[in-house]
Amino acid sequence: MNTDIKQAMHVEAGKSFGTAEANENERHWNDDKIDRKNQDPTNHYDKTRMKLNFEIGPDGKVHPLGYQEKSLEVRLQERLTELGWKPFKPDSKIQPNCCAKFIFGGNHDRTLEMAFGTQTVNLDKGADNSHLQRCPEIEQWAKDVYDWCAKRYGQKNIIGFQVHLDESSPHIHALIVPVGQRSKSGRECVMWSAKFGKSRYEYGHILREMHTSLYEEVGSKYGLERGDSIEGRNVSHLSKRDYIRKLSKDAKQAEKAVKGLQTMIRKLEREMLADRNRLKEIDEALASGKITLDRYEEQKADIQKLITEYQEKLEDKSNKLHAKEHELEQLTKDAAKARSVIQPFRNHKVDFTPPQITEKVPLFGTDKWVERQNRLIAKQFTEIVRKVESLYRNDAARQVEATQRNVLADYGELYQLRKEVKTLIENNDGLKSTLETMLDQLANPSLRSKIFAIADALAGGTPAAISSGGGGGGNSDSDLRWDGRRPDEEEEAYRKRCLKTAIIVVMRSSKSRGRNR
Repeated sequence: MNTDIKQAMHVEAGKSFGTAEANENERHWNDDKIDRKNQDPTNHYDKTRMKLNFEIGPDGKVHPLGYQEKSLEVRLQERLTELGWKPFKPDSKIQPNCCAKFIFGGNHDRTLEMAFGTQTVNLDKGADNSHLQRCPEIEQWAKDVYDWCAKRYGQKNIIGFQVHLDESSPHIHALIVPVGQRSKSGRECVMWSAKFGKSRYEYGHILREMHTSLYEEVGSKYGLERGDSIEGRNVSHLSKRDYIRKLSKDAKQAEKAVKGLQTMIRKLEREMLADRNRLKEIDEALASGKITLDRYEEQKADIQKLITEYQEKLEDKSNKLHAKEHELEQLTKDAAKARSVIQPFRNHKVDFTPPQITEKVPLFGTDKWVERQNRLIAKQFTEIVRKVESLYRNDAARQVEATQRNVLADYGELYQLRKEVKTLIENNDGLKSTLETMLDQLANPSLRSKIFAIADALAGGTPAAISSGGGGGGNSDSDLRWDGRRPDEEEEAYRKRCLKTAIIVVMRSSKSRGRNR
């Protein structure tokens, strides 16, 4: 039993609406046009069910599809003219949105039940469904959706409202003009932002509210659960992560369908082979006189009829398999393209070994020896800073470059990425400043010894309280927060933190002595 009985709603912004779209919505097609359309394996227009299509007119009543004298695109243009619509020049590369193209539907089995009740529907291409009659429930559902649209957008802004029962699943096409008021004059005008928001954030919020509203006012009456974020080909409003998740889900479903079709094809091929072997057997039986000619012709006709049926089914399944394989291939490519944007910054680990003096102090030339040791220490820390900075800067550059190449990347994510890059650069600058301060501290032999002593004490689990000096007050840095080694902290990370804390303690101590002098 399918428990995923959900409503479906898809909305697409329209910058224009042509004659071809109007003819498809209103089914202004002859038989040749329908046959050409059905040559595409993804299309399934049932000529025997087209008489069941209908539309809801401006009066809110059910009418035959295409009953209005004026075509859909003409009615749209007239309404746009009434509202003072002025599109950009024809040669302009951009055009504003002038209409919203809605598709309403729902769970396949449930919508078929609403349309045809318990009547048997054959969904195979070329099937004869002329016996079907339209049920009142689908008409009432369409009226309720129409009322929902009229309440939200105004009845006179619903240009077309066609209900199709001749495809795989019953659904509604609604063409609506989004209308708002100018702030200064208060005059009505075409305004996409008035109904669908001024930004992608507002758009997403409105879409979620629309799903909820449609469920509460319509879907719940017909056993249709609240739909998810808009499904369909237009998924530009989804975030990259949600988009990848959706592509992966669709790819798994397509892969499952491919395997199922392959199994059915193998079964049909086995059955056809078995029937061909039966033909050979009855040929041999006739030749040996085991059966009469009448019996032979009767059995042969039955077997050939079965083989013909198997061939038709095999052709149908092969076409569906080809379409699903193409769909799966495209989904896989889209998912790979979407994943090409590098994920958020990695936590780069840089080997860090506290500097150690390995040379013995010479008897003579001590000053030069100390100077040389300080240079080596400074060089080591400078290399660490540069390495960290290079890793993250290269990471940031790759992120930005990949995001710019990927047209599926959400603008919000790109903004967040740039924000992360900015934060990272600021953090790197702070890290560089800290390390430079560390260099200064470690370059001083007396401070260096104190730092290592404190770091060793902390690492050994013996916190050291360092007096800031300066007499009298006995101001201490012992109040520096130290919680010891954390349960999930690695040894290397813990020692680095000990060294960093030791440096901070010594820095505070040095500053305190400077103030008290």
